[in-house]
Amino acid sequence: VQNRSFITQVDPKHIILVHGQKDEMGRLKSALLIQYRQLAKNKQPTITMPPNLQEVKLKFPRRRSAKVMGTLAENKDDNNDGNKPKEGDQVNGILVTHNFSSKIVSAEDLSTYTPLRVGSVSSKLYVPFSVVAATTFEVFVNEMFTGITKREEEENNNDNEENKNDDDKNKRTKITVFGLNDDQIKVTIGKTRGSAIVEWEASPANDVIADATVALLMQAQGSIASIRMTSQPCRHPRSDDDDVDDIDNNNKRAKTEEETTTTESRLRLIRDTLRDQFNLVETVLEGNAATYEITTDCGLESGSVGEDGILTCTVNVEFDNDLGHDAQITVECIDKKLANNVHECLQNLAKAAAPIPFIS
Repeated sequence: VQNRSFITQVDPKHIILVHGQKDEMGRLKSALLIQYRQLAKNKQPTITMPPNLQEVKLKFPRRRSAKVMGTLAENKDDNNDGNKPKEGDQVNGILVTHNFSSKIVSAEDLSTYTPLRVGSVSSKLYVPFSVVAATTFEVFVNEMFTGITKREEEENNNDNEENKNDDDKNKRTKITVFGLNDDQIKVTIGKTRGSAIVEWEASPANDVIADATVALLMQAQGSIASIRMTSQPCRHPRSDDDDVDDIDNNNKRAKTEEETTTTESRLRLIRDTLRDQFNLVETVLEGNAATYEITTDCGLESGSVGEDGILTCTVNVEFDNDLGHDAQITVECIDKKLANNVHECLQNLAKAAAPIPFIS
């Protein structure tokens, strides 16, 4: 009776009967069940009488409340009476818990009602970008993202270096700025020579997009499409030669090459290849052999170019027969590295241009 009276006064949510005689605890449990049967189910306490070493799990509902403070506490809806929010209204703010006290405030009021401060991280990255035109990057970025904004600006060249004259300082530089993700990420091309500038406010989404943008910049300047869009044909200057095959008339050249032997065509191919690489190449053809004198102003080894700034190499090529097989190639040059490169190039060219033997 004393235990039941004590339990009734305490009015607990959970009752666990332990450390008693089993029959007596059973009668107490039955009496408590009869006593609380008249209450609603959500108000009836749980009554258990577990044996020794049995695990008991209890659920305690937790009620959490927070104060809405600052501008969030002002209801700006004209349909409501006054400025106080009503029950059921939704608020969007920051939940701050300090010393077991919670409050909801807006980002603007965070520094007023809490010791916290709102800050942001601005990132700026210089990416090597050797392509002058921004068209290549525009093609790649439009393939990856949508909603890209583009604007072109002009900026004065205000460099104060002594070696720049007034005309250079007055020149205007064309700058192209691309905006991604509602202009939260900006890519500037043309402001800094040899590099593109990527700027963004740090966030999980912006960081991922910025990484993808950097990858696009690197791909845009090294892809085949970029090379095709920005490349221009290169024409090395050649010296005039009195040979018949240098006549600009294509019909006469084709007729002359048809009348030459296979060996002569290989020797002329070697001559044309050398002229594509060097400014001046003099050729002397003698039957199945030819001598090429290469004149250049640069070498691969230090000190190989003379005081007059000229380096001369002599190449001798001789075929064993008129069919263009088994070429004997020698290269004489002060620059041994250049001589080895020329010898290897012509050796591979002679093998590739050799006629395919006929097998019956």
